[in-house]
Amino acid sequence: MSDPKPDRILAEESDNPWVKLILWAHEDPVRPAYRWNGVMKYLVEERLDTDSAASKRALPLSGEELEHVKNFFPNDTDFKKDQHDITIENHIFSENLSFIGAIFAQPIIFRNCRFKRSVKFYGANFEVGAIFSGSEFSETVDFGDAQFRFAALFERVTFCGQINFYWSENESNLLANFRKAIFEKKTPRFHGLNFHPACDFHGVTWPEIPKRNGDKKTQDAIENALLDQITSYEFIRTQAEHIGQLELRKEMIRRELACRAELAEPSFERLLRKAYGWICDHGTSIGRPAFALLCIWGFTFAAWRGWAAQEAAVTTWDVLYHTGGRMLPFVGGHAYVEEHTLKALRAAPHVLHFLSAMAAILSPFLLFLMALALRLKFRMSV
Repeated sequence: MSDPKPDRILAEESDNPWVKLILWAHEDPVRPAYRWNGVMKYLVEERLDTDSAASKRALPLSGEELEHVKNFFPNDTDFKKDQHDITIENHIFSENLSFIGAIFAQPIIFRNCRFKRSVKFYGANFEVGAIFSGSEFSETVDFGDAQFRFAALFERVTFCGQINFYWSENESNLLANFRKAIFEKKTPRFHGLNFHPACDFHGVTWPEIPKRNGDKKTQDAIENALLDQITSYEFIRTQAEHIGQLELRKEMIRRELACRAELAEPSFERLLRKAYGWICDHGTSIGRPAFALLCIWGFTFAAWRGWAAQEAAVTTWDVLYHTGGRMLPFVGGHAYVEEHTLKALRAAPHVLHFLSAMAAILSPFLLFLMALALRLKFRMSV
């Protein structure tokens, strides 16, 4: 796949000292974070910040390794002064990256970068800030057990593979901005995390619901994908309700029900779930049941009007009153029709009365679905 943003440059061709540091750290095949953390420890200690987690956990680098690292930076770099943000913009990383257990003692910025292979931040410690805005992760990205001391920014980030924020120990809080992020194939896993009220999911593109295609070889994979999505949507829904983000909660309900409809075995239940999705988008659409109601009334009105054109005793207004009244529960259209006209209507063909009966039966259900969607839309409670 070609890079949609040609201004990006390959990491191996970069003059950015932090990119060079990453590549040098990954020359260690066992634990790349050892070298990275050693540099963080040196920078922190040079600023006399001895209380930092970096100075407590990281192992020091040898003098030879430190001199090698210093050659990545301009000659006039003063490591005793506060360093600015670790800024990496418009880069392409072609190989797997592992920051397992890495410490980021300064703000880290990966802006508009592309990671073509998997990236692991498992157990990483972001002590200040983390910005990944505009970047793209082509494969798996793992933030499991990662600690974000401040807000993490994932605005407009594209996640093409699995995304993991799983927290395996005690519950932890997550403050992150996913505005306009794109989850192409997988739903992110946030289990073990409590969303901060400032978490932002506005404009997020969620993955498509996997569809059964009848292929037995892929059936298990599709079912597993649906189960994974249901689990993720259930968790996000509960967190969204907890922090009062009701639009996010509504979207998670809709997507969870859509997954369950696709997961259901061929049966009457599956048919009902599918119909529920088609008619009202799983309880979230006002327009769909309203349109269905209008179509039923329009078809019934047209049928009755075609018959009434041949009956002098029945006018267009009579047909309107009669068919409209049958669409509203507990309201009879005959209440607005004269007695002689009512006799003519009763003498109409049986098929017309059958259509009116079906309209009278279906309209309360459609009105109920509209009310359900209105309740969700305007946050009404019972």
